[in-house]
Amino acid sequence: MKGTLTLITCSLLILLFSYTAVSKLIDLDGFAYDMHNQPFPRWFSSTLVYLLPVMELLIAGLLFSNRTRAMGLWVAGMLMTFFTVYTCLVLLKVFYKVPCSCGGVIKRLNWQQHLFFNLFFVALIFLTIRFNRSKNIHA
Repeated sequence: MKGTLTLITCSLLILLFSYTAVSKLIDLDGFAYDMHNQPFPRWFSSTLVYLLPVMELLIAGLLFSNRTRAMGLWVAGMLMTFFTVYTCLVLLKVFYKVPCSCGGVIKRLNWQQHLFFNLFFVALIFLTIRFNRSKNIHA
């Protein structure tokens, strides 16, 4: 059971993070435009334009290897938690502008759908971590 859950979770996350990173890199100008319209200082948005796709690909790589899978799950969980908190703040109308800067078809989700999408992955990640806490993760 643990191995199956870990394999499914890691496979879904590898697909998710690889897809969104490649989508952002393919349309880097569009992604940069969306990031510069976020409610962040320009220097931070400019950094995220390059940092997010690299982080997403790094997470996918960590999840791919048995030796780094546990670290990959934790980093994926933290990043998805950050995205979820940001989505909650958007839904609470904390920011004056909120363009979606996600990659690919995920960009077409509305903010409520983003919240449920993110919550699903956060729950799946931390459930997988919990089930594998007592021993090394091997799928």
